[in-house]
Amino acid sequence: MSLGRRAGQPTALAVLLMTLALPACGGGGDGDGNGNPSGGSGGSGGSNNAGSGGGGGSVPLECKSSGARGEMVDVPAGAFYMGCETAQDNQCQPRAQPGREVTLNAFQIDKTEVTQDQYTACVEDGDCSEPACDWNCDNMDLPASCITWADAKKFCAWAGKRLPTEAEWEKAARGTDSRKFPWGDQAPSCERLNMKDCVGGPSPVGAYPNGASPYGALDMGGNMVEMVSDWYDERYYQSAPAANPKGPASGSTYSGRGGGWKSTGEWHRTSQRDWYGQDVQGASLGFRCAK
Repeated sequence: MSLGRRAGQPTALAVLLMTLALPACGGGGDGDGNGNPSGGSGGSGGSNNAGSGGGGGSVPLECKSSGARGEMVDVPAGAFYMGCETAQDNQCQPRAQPGREVTLNAFQIDKTEVTQDQYTACVEDGDCSEPACDWNCDNMDLPASCITWADAKKFCAWAGKRLPTEAEWEKAARGTDSRKFPWGDQAPSCERLNMKDCVGGPSPVGAYPNGASPYGALDMGGNMVEMVSDWYDERYYQSAPAANPKGPASGSTYSGRGGGWKSTGEWHRTSQRDWYGQDVQGASLGFRCAK
């Protein structure tokens, strides 16, 4: 197996980065049971769900990109139901309340999470930073990981896109019928997504067609928690605009959506939210772009 380093052996720095436990949980502990599921805001650490892929620095990336570009799916303009209410959903968390109707302009979103192959092309062009952990160069369809929020935004800009807003991400995941999960209301299972106790690591993107969203977006539940463009505020929904919300004007942490391969079932809900520090480079924290 060919890894990110030519000799296939990590350096001492790489070992440290891969084993470093991030201090303080960031969000509600989606995946590893740390923290209170109803959560709070603040702090600069990352949720344990993000993994411990690095706390700074980078590992020399020796993978090569094929130059392939991913597909996008269309999400039409119109209203959808964002968030949830306890009266209709006994697992609805305060951070996703109040549920309300939100109207968005039409947009496109990546069909899958950004891959190692795609991200490597940006590194080769000098526009993106190297990841903080070794990547398996034998499977470049694995999702890009161990990068920061700033790195994700740089990649999307390089690709002529941007990170989706929380509202865009949620509409792309759930459509207009208020479904609890991208595929519907059925409980999560290893046939629909890569979650805790299914694989034990990331899967190649798009490996779970049975978990597709109404618009054909894949892995919006499972595989990787996905970075979005919004600053995080647990109370933002109480005052957010009803049309094209873009999140708070400022903040210290950003929002993450859709559970990852370390996350238990409740974190894959389309309304669920978590937050992460800007320096987190998690092993199960990825992203997709929009435009």
